[in-house]
Amino acid sequence: MKAWIVLTFLSAAVYAQQPSIVPGGVLNAASFAKNADGTGAPVAPGSLVAIFGSGLGASQADADSVPFSTSLGGVTVMFNNVQAPMRDVIPAAGIVNVEVPFAAMQAGQGSATVNVTVTFNNQSASTNVTLVPAAPGVFTLPSGAGAAILVNLTDGTIAAPAPNVPGFSSLASHPIPRGTQAFFYATGLGAMTPPVNDGDGGSSCPPSGCVVNVNPIVWIGGVNTGVMVPVEFAGQAPGFPGVYQVNIQIPPNAPTGDNIDLQLTSADGTQVSPAVAKISIQ
Repeated sequence: MKAWIVLTFLSAAVYAQQPSIVPGGVLNAASFAKNADGTGAPVAPGSLVAIFGSGLGASQADADSVPFSTSLGGVTVMFNNVQAPMRDVIPAAGIVNVEVPFAAMQAGQGSATVNVTVTFNNQSASTNVTLVPAAPGVFTLPSGAGAAILVNLTDGTIAAPAPNVPGFSSLASHPIPRGTQAFFYATGLGAMTPPVNDGDGGSSCPPSGCVVNVNPIVWIGGVNTGVMVPVEFAGQAPGFPGVYQVNIQIPPNAPTGDNIDLQLTSADGTQVSPAVAKISIQ
């Protein structure tokens, strides 16, 4: 059989693969938080989520403009029949990254089980996911576990051991001093005022920003064992759909060291980000 015939056959076989979603495979894209049984923990409207499966596209496609499109690489995703803005389609890793539409859950609901459908090549796969008003996760380098993207406002460095973030040699870092102003990136903090449109990076936000309706609680050094940190601002990160910016000041009594937990809880305490985001404090 000639090589080009083999390649054509293989290409057609990949293209026609039936999409499937891993059971419980819709996870917070910052923390990849899971329940005790290994399935994805609840996620929140407006958050970035990673959907794990197979047959979810034929080639990698990444959003190259804001607002995000609701179709990327021939793939679409719906939450309760509401189209989701698409950030990435990564078939090699079996991942589709999308923003959960704000309208996927009605305002005032404490939780909701919603249907998630991924469609590619006119074939679909569906699963259910639990939505809650807020389900925070902290973005890290690398994703899911590593140095929190906590930026020192004094010099723009990352609060990680000096001189560079491990694995990211272009990013300067050093431990952040107590008392320093900083911000970090998160997802899953819920609705904002003024409201932010799905897939939008806050282009219509006023100079003061689009602010979350209910502030999360920030912990340094462990939930209930560390230091609770007042939130100075929490809202839409300009230009980054599904991403929130949280401004804090490192408390004078914060623990010091190179492996300090940075965690978030929802205001009602029911949703806790995993202890996977680390910062360095001196």
